[in-house]
Amino acid sequence: MRNLQVLLVFIILLTTMSGCKTTDNPISHRIAAIEEDKFLGWPANQGLWQWGDEILVGFTRGDYTERGGHNIAGIEESIFTRSLDGGETWEMFKPDDFMDDDNIKWMPEDKKHLESPLNFKHEGFAMRVFATGYHGNDDPEGGFFYSYDRGSSWQGPYYLGDINNHSELRDMQITARTDYIVKGEKEMFLFISANPQIPRNNRIACIKTEDGGMSFEFITWVTPDEPDFNPIMSSTVQIAENKFIMAYRNRYFGERDDIRSSIEVYISEDRCRTWSHLSTAKEFELAEGNNTNPPALAYLGDERVVCVYGERDYSRMTGRYSEDGGETWGEEFIIRDNFRDLTDSAWDFGYPVLSKRNDGKLAALYYWASEENLQQHIAVSIWQP
Repeated sequence: MRNLQVLLVFIILLTTMSGCKTTDNPISHRIAAIEEDKFLGWPANQGLWQWGDEILVGFTRGDYTERGGHNIAGIEESIFTRSLDGGETWEMFKPDDFMDDDNIKWMPEDKKHLESPLNFKHEGFAMRVFATGYHGNDDPEGGFFYSYDRGSSWQGPYYLGDINNHSELRDMQITARTDYIVKGEKEMFLFISANPQIPRNNRIACIKTEDGGMSFEFITWVTPDEPDFNPIMSSTVQIAENKFIMAYRNRYFGERDDIRSSIEVYISEDRCRTWSHLSTAKEFELAEGNNTNPPALAYLGDERVVCVYGERDYSRMTGRYSEDGGETWGEEFIIRDNFRDLTDSAWDFGYPVLSKRNDGKLAALYYWASEENLQQHIAVSIWQP
């Protein structure tokens, strides 16, 4: 009995020391995609699209190989998994003529400009943005594919208009993931990152189209130009008519010991024309440079926001709620812990995307490995916020 009491005290102390608690509501875990001898990862690099309780999530697939760094080798393919019931069950698939099986090495004649405007309000519309600098992608100009049948088939690749010729982006390479907000049949805000051919010197910008993707206008830089910081992988939500908030992965590469990599939050209250720093959702206590994870945001209504991320310092998926539109954040809660893979790596997981179901429950998807499934796969956790 005394040994049990000591164990309970130790668990409580460990949780307190790491500044984290378990969530008050039960969390159920599912597998969204898994394949023998394959490494499946990085859903935040690919994107999530949703139509009610139908959820489509992209991820990267490669051969599983035990090695230093990520346990992936061979061709890195862009694959999808789909749920029709809010994340309870899933089916993995790869459509024809989507992306490329060798890191997007387009022939010059393959990439083209749109010949007619897209309808962003089409019931089956989805856009997949590609660029350079991450797994399975290598196109410094950036571009996109689009779908009108909820990701079953795709058209592309297309240019992002002539955005590369804008004075702010000329001679820059695009490193964007998929982060956009549709405002009308032909109007969309798109959030991208870019750097001046220096991988650790990204900035995040907002661009916009009002003609269905025929052209894109540079609106503004969201983040300042700070050489020691590398802002990438934004997740943006709209919380009022003219009010948007963005969380992003902020990696610090400077030499000061009192500055950490973090997840920063910016706000626009004038329909994305200007942005300012709002808060820090997470500071990674032990992280050095690369050992961080991107955020996924969801708006819950009434100024409530949730931010989900992988905490590689402690090998777990975690999150925080904000009750005031991202200005302050509550105590960190555990979504899932006890990450384990065949190489006993403590960090090769995360990169979440986040969906809010019709019943109000949240479904977070991320790549993971467990005692039962030691090779990386796409997992989903569902709970009532």
